[in-house]
Amino acid sequence: MKFGLIGIGAIGSVRASALRRTKGCELVAVHDLDTVRARSLAPQAKFHATVASLFASTECEAVIISTPPQFHEQLAVEALRNGKHVLVEKPMAPTVDACRRMIEAAAAAGRILTIGFNHRYFAALKLVRDVVQSGELGRLSHVRGHAGHTGLSEFKAPWMYDGRIMGGGTLMDNGIHLIDLMRYVMGDFVEVYGHALNRVWKLNTAEDNALALFRSSEGVVGSLHSSWSEWKGYRFYVEAYGERGMARAYYAPMMATVIHLDKPGGVRKTERHFYLSNIVREKFRGWQSTVIETFIEEFNDFAKLAQGQSGSGRIATAVDGLRSIQVAHAIYMSERDHRPVMLDRLD
Repeated sequence: MKFGLIGIGAIGSVRASALRRTKGCELVAVHDLDTVRARSLAPQAKFHATVASLFASTECEAVIISTPPQFHEQLAVEALRNGKHVLVEKPMAPTVDACRRMIEAAAAAGRILTIGFNHRYFAALKLVRDVVQSGELGRLSHVRGHAGHTGLSEFKAPWMYDGRIMGGGTLMDNGIHLIDLMRYVMGDFVEVYGHALNRVWKLNTAEDNALALFRSSEGVVGSLHSSWSEWKGYRFYVEAYGERGMARAYYAPMMATVIHLDKPGGVRKTERHFYLSNIVREKFRGWQSTVIETFIEEFNDFAKLAQGQSGSGRIATAVDGLRSIQVAHAIYMSERDHRPVMLDRLD
């Protein structure tokens, strides 16, 4: 599959590197307002001075949108109308209405629209999801999730913590991954209750910490903490607890734990998974090396979907992207109104 890439920033550059290593996929077209940066990808890809030129290219079959979120809707809709399949980075868009319009455009065009929730492809997360899905833990009771980093010092540009662009703060940054992963493990949410705080960085448009409770239609409860004041440094984990054990995914470094019980409170068997190749690779090549591996798997699934195949089933759909934004906004509503928010069931 031949891809165009719009936005050659930090993540866009990693996308380009991943495409070079993905069999059956090729980067053929690029656009960025920074023409020097965009032209640096030649001869791997042709530089297009405008997005209209890239969208009109008959060589390009799919488009990756790796720009600030306030441009996602316009670019995705235009790409879809030009017959391109689209992969857009998270968050899908700053508002729920924008997400819906993107989905409507994909349906009208008969094209694939997916969201870049690449954390689903982390080895530890794949293990936890598979263990839960297998039924090894018995009926789920609750899921816990945490994602945090040190906040403003992590960002390379002010727009990354501007709620008018992002749609919010930590919930739309590292927290949006966590919302998606918790849904991915425990099932869809029907009720949300939460708090969005700005007591640390005191940004008017962006919360620095968010804490929330979720309930699924099956009665599973999830607790989330997303933070821009995790002074220990970047980390996240997702833990799933069932009647007969638990499974935990942690990063960084990448590791997982699975505890099996023969009955509630019974004999315990513990498995610990240390992904040494991942840890060593990151030591010498940085976190980007892990992201590249996840992008390669994601591109493979994307190409299969575009060809009418099922893939691994891990890729995040446009509906997943919409739901993550609905949940984040439900937390904001809950903070404002001091009450739980009920979510409509997804079609």
